[in-house]
Amino acid sequence: MAELFELMGNMHMHTPYSDGEKWHADIAEDAIKAGLDFIIVTDHNIWVDGVEGYYENSNGRVLLLSGEEVHNPRRQPQASHFLAYGAEHELASFAANPQELIDQTLAAGGYGFLAHPHEEPPEPLLGIGDLGWHDWEIDGFTGLEIWNYMSSFANEVKRILRKLPIQSSLLAKLVGLYLTAHPERYLMAPEPRTLALWDELLVQGKRVTAVGNSDAHGTPLSLGPFHRVVFPYEFLFRAVNTHILLTKPLNGKLEHDKKLILEAIGNGRSWVGYDMAHSTKGFRFSGQGINKGFVGDKIQLDAGATLQVLCPTRANIRLIRHGNVVAEIKNETNLTHIPIDEGAYRAECSLLYEGKERGWIYSNPIYLW
Repeated sequence: MAELFELMGNMHMHTPYSDGEKWHADIAEDAIKAGLDFIIVTDHNIWVDGVEGYYENSNGRVLLLSGEEVHNPRRQPQASHFLAYGAEHELASFAANPQELIDQTLAAGGYGFLAHPHEEPPEPLLGIGDLGWHDWEIDGFTGLEIWNYMSSFANEVKRILRKLPIQSSLLAKLVGLYLTAHPERYLMAPEPRTLALWDELLVQGKRVTAVGNSDAHGTPLSLGPFHRVVFPYEFLFRAVNTHILLTKPLNGKLEHDKKLILEAIGNGRSWVGYDMAHSTKGFRFSGQGINKGFVGDKIQLDAGATLQVLCPTRANIRLIRHGNVVAEIKNETNLTHIPIDEGAYRAECSLLYEGKERGWIYSNPIYLW
């Protein structure tokens, strides 16, 4: 198997061009501090030209790319946000027709993902809406954002607030402020509905790629004398990320390196990792049949076929085919499985963090045929 080059990145964040607080250069500084190799800035309904390239300082460098988070501002209620990568032009004019938006993204050579597809119902006490994907008469999208840190945290806040014996706006704000002090205690895993949808699409024979992101805004919060930035960019860049594997190294040239990164993202040579719980660097999911491959590849099944999961620390490892666990091991660093059925196999890993078992790694599939 060819030498693999691993990169860690985040691909959903905002600047003052839409509803974020920091500009590109400052976000790049935070990404370098967090150890990211690449970021894609996705402002709402605007594709920003002229900002792509390597940003460097004495601590390292990061490749910044420009994408777009597209939604229809006239849609009521607001929902159905779409992440477009690599289209190289603005796509907001197609927002009113989700299928056309997908088609135009792909026609431009880009990749399109449904952002935070499933969210809890709106929470009026805090003014938090449901920005999940609601327009399901679509096809052809590249994949799903299976884990979005901000969306996931907001869902947990909504669930907690619904359990309060007293419903008041002030109480809701106080509880929300308290929860932001230690968000890592409430982040558990991707939404089960999103994972179930992913498996359903894989059962249908569709190649659907998963990504995980921060959705960083750097939003300041004020409540009386309390003032703080809720979820700074650097904090989020240390949490839910997407790790990609390349068969060629980066060479420092924008167009060359951008092409390699976007192709890896679009073809699912990647996994979603909750790096705050423990670094997921070094994770590998590989297979061997008539040919050899790794995550995102197609492997031809034969009698001696094997799939192997390797983790950088002990974890609970599950191998999933079409929504069913076909192999499982606990508190180990590796799992080997001999498959007998064709289909899409993906790995999930969990570990203990902050006193609870948390979702940790969600790999894209290896496709056996």
